[in-house]
Amino acid sequence: MAFDANDLSPHEHFVVERTNAGEIADFSAMGGPGGAKPIVRAGFLRKLLLRLDQSWVIRTPGVRIKGARIEGVLDLTDCSGEGLPALSLVECEIPETVDLSHARLARVSFERSRLSRLIAIEAEIAGELNLCAVAPFEAPGRETLTAKLRGIRVDGDVLARDAKFARALESDEDALMLQGAEIRGNLLLDGAFDAFGCVWLANAQVDGGFSLEGATLLNRSEDTSGQAINADGARFDTVLLRKAKVEGEARFCGARITRDFDMSDNASFRNEMGAAVMLANAEIGGQIWADTVKIAGMLWLQNASIARNLEMRAAEIVHRTTMRGDAYGRAVDATSMSVGGAWLMHGANIKGELFLADARIAGYLAFGGGRYINGGAWAIRAPNARVGGNLTLKLADDGFAPHGQKTVIEGGAKFDRARIDGAFSWSQLELRGPGPDGARGAVFSFADAQIAGPVQARALTAQQDAFIDASGASCAALDDDVKSGWGPDSARLGLDGFAYGRIDSDGEKWRARLGWLKRSRRDGEKFSPQPFTHAASTYARMGRREDARRVQLAQHDLHTLAGSAGPFTWALSSLFGVIAGYGLAPIRIVRALALFLALGVFGVLAMNAQGALVTPQGRACNGAVEPTLYALDVALPVVDLGQESRCAPGRTARAELTPGVAVSETSDWRWFEGVALWRWAHALYAMLGAILTALAVVTFSGIMKPKDE
Repeated sequence: MAFDANDLSPHEHFVVERTNAGEIADFSAMGGPGGAKPIVRAGFLRKLLLRLDQSWVIRTPGVRIKGARIEGVLDLTDCSGEGLPALSLVECEIPETVDLSHARLARVSFERSRLSRLIAIEAEIAGELNLCAVAPFEAPGRETLTAKLRGIRVDGDVLARDAKFARALESDEDALMLQGAEIRGNLLLDGAFDAFGCVWLANAQVDGGFSLEGATLLNRSEDTSGQAINADGARFDTVLLRKAKVEGEARFCGARITRDFDMSDNASFRNEMGAAVMLANAEIGGQIWADTVKIAGMLWLQNASIARNLEMRAAEIVHRTTMRGDAYGRAVDATSMSVGGAWLMHGANIKGELFLADARIAGYLAFGGGRYINGGAWAIRAPNARVGGNLTLKLADDGFAPHGQKTVIEGGAKFDRARIDGAFSWSQLELRGPGPDGARGAVFSFADAQIAGPVQARALTAQQDAFIDASGASCAALDDDVKSGWGPDSARLGLDGFAYGRIDSDGEKWRARLGWLKRSRRDGEKFSPQPFTHAASTYARMGRREDARRVQLAQHDLHTLAGSAGPFTWALSSLFGVIAGYGLAPIRIVRALALFLALGVFGVLAMNAQGALVTPQGRACNGAVEPTLYALDVALPVVDLGQESRCAPGRTARAELTPGVAVSETSDWRWFEGVALWRWAHALYAMLGAILTALAVVTFSGIMKPKDE
């Protein structure tokens, strides 16, 4: 409807009168047939706001209209100058565009109005911008309401509680565009706020809080590229997304948030097979609240910095990579993320990989009571992570366990090369296969990890093919239930290079520890003595030297069995073990020496009785030597007791010795001749005596005993 300044309608005269009086021009009770609202021309409003008629006085509250229909385009572009008064169009119908670009106004309100398009590019508003409960003007099914507010500056709040924005289906225009906006107050898009299309906040600066609590944002696409909200590089005091429903990417990459980022209380984010929540490179001055959040897609936290805690109790994150949902991708990517406090995952339900490579957590990291599912791949992977407190896989102290009384890992968990300044603990932990890289059973690895506190292992259940790898890891102490803390006896352990300062396990017995050590090797693998040697050294350092000796005896037995070059070396090593316990059992060598000496005394008496022990003059030796001293003189190679010079193997005239078997008719040599047999026995006894003497020296010197490290 064209505007004629000399022909104001009664409704427009009413607006002038009420504005002159500083009151609201309320048309609520003046509806026409069918609820038609009284018409006020947009051209009239423009002239009124610009004060082009000197008789039209605008009091401080500004131009306030309620319940009217604004006919025509309300164009206030570049109307700045000394600034326009406040404009409030409440519960109005505005079917055509409102353009406030580059204009300056005291305040603006379209509360509960129905619009089709609002443009306010780089506009300046000295007070608040009220868009609460605005809605599209068109009929249902054709709703379109977009707001292009790029670069707007608002010195108060921007309020859009319960508002509904929607882009046209065929349009590439977004629902609400606030790129580069400067808002000195709060940005509240909460309540029943609804947006079909992207809400743009890239590089916006909001001095107050940003709230989407309870809001619904829809802009999901089949190729997962659709963005429901883009706040990349934006600045906020706080971000509140509690109870929000977001379909499409929710982007806060590089955002700077002074205090907390809250997406708790069953907030829902959906962008299946893509990134759902992106906080890469974001800086959070407080903490992230994500307890009970539901995310279908990836949570992206790469290089994010969180000054305090990351709270994800009972969070549910599923990142499917197929439409059938039978395969999972990376559910959480926290590469190089920094957390100034603790990261709490109690009761979380994660389907896909939880990736924490090079993450830095100043406090403790807790996974207890959660379910981490990624069969055939890594469910948790945290290589090179640093944890300033404890790393735990056990129920919270308050017993919070929404998925049962166990922590479940299906697939594999890797904490290789992690640095943990506290304890590494698990209890009521269940490992399920298949594992990564074709492993039949689950894999649980903390190889080469550095643990300043103890490793506390309790109540771990797993399949027979599970593998627990602690190779190369180090910890202050081993505080475990050796029978139940490392899975079934059939589960393999990687213990090569695993070092611990002491063993604090209550009631721990060396036999049980020996069974634990034996699980570090399976058939076909090279035997490593290090796990046994280290356990023995630890026992020795703790004053449990008998336990240390027993462990080293077992180590030598296994080493002999696994490392012998053939039957001869195996026989010698086995003989060393039987006779002297590999130099670790003095009682064994004492028994062997006593038996050997008794055998020698018996031999001397037998030789003399048969007439095979004679003096140099060829007479029977009889009392010329003492049998015990003679046996000692033969057996000890370095000590001369003067016995062998008196008597030696030979034949007296009355000797009763076997004649043997002639070698040939022309030779005097005979097989198994009696004197020859005794001479061989004498020589063999001397050689064995030398060997036993050497073994005794090795054993009693203690050079084979475990030393304190």
